[in-house]
Amino acid sequence: MWIHLSNESKDPLYKQLKDQIKQQIIDGTLAGDTELPSIRTLAKNIQTSVITVKRAYSELEQEEFIYTRAGRGTFVKATEKRILQQKVEKQFEAEVDRLFQLGATLGLSVEEMMSMIQRVKEERK
Repeated sequence: MWIHLSNESKDPLYKQLKDQIKQQIIDGTLAGDTELPSIRTLAKNIQTSVITVKRAYSELEQEEFIYTRAGRGTFVKATEKRILQQKVEKQFEAEVDRLFQLGATLGLSVEEMMSMIQRVKEERK
């Protein structure tokens, strides 16, 4: 498992960690039932606090990407690729919904929001 945290990122460290572990689960780098490092070990290895790792693990467990067995450790939840993809799509749809709600609050039309999305997409090429 390879993790890189950046203090210069706009995302908090726990979110960077959570997102990187989640991505490794989704792309198959971390297979089902793979044991993850203990909270203390991972915190030491990536030079961050135990609280940061604990929060990332906690959120991953709530999202059902990992599970913990008392006295045994924390493991990647064995999940079919199709179900992982459904989880990812559901999470993305929730973020899109949140953005559309924000846009509506700011007085933007759907067409204006879609135009902004297209512009951002073009700028990322």
